[in-house]
Amino acid sequence: MEIIQSLQEELCKNNIEEAELIVEKIGDLKMLEAVPMLITNLLDTDSNQLRNTIAITLSDIGCNDAVAPIVSLLKSPKTINSRGTLLYALESFDCSRHGELFTDLLIEGNYEVTMQALSLLKINVRNMSEEMKRSCRNKLQASLKKPNEYYEEMNEALEIFDN
Repeated sequence: MEIIQSLQEELCKNNIEEAELIVEKIGDLKMLEAVPMLITNLLDTDSNQLRNTIAITLSDIGCNDAVAPIVSLLKSPKTINSRGTLLYALESFDCSRHGELFTDLLIEGNYEVTMQALSLLKINVRNMSEEMKRSCRNKLQASLKKPNEYYEEMNEALEIFDN
């Protein structure tokens, strides 16, 4: 399609702002055929801004193929200071298999990451296995034994697993 080709051209020219506008339009149109290229660029770009726009667009499109690449980015050192939007982009998907990752991010992240991880845990706890819930609960209990500025959020997360 023409819009996908336009995006590729803007990315080749490293015109990030124009590429973002095209990515947003792809999201508005919910173009499933653009998902493979979006995922490739999500993983390849060094631009946090473009990565976030692509992640939100993939969420808007609603293709489950987006979950694994976004999760891989959450584990990547290149996103260490820019994970909040990636977490937000996962809210429309079943990510119950990733409860332990979200728990780790809640414990280790900055405020935005902590709040988004907490939100994802709330959304996905119903579909988590009892074993995963137990593991998440244990991680949270261990983290509460150390001084932490997000003590209240961790207690709230712990309550999620106790219900």
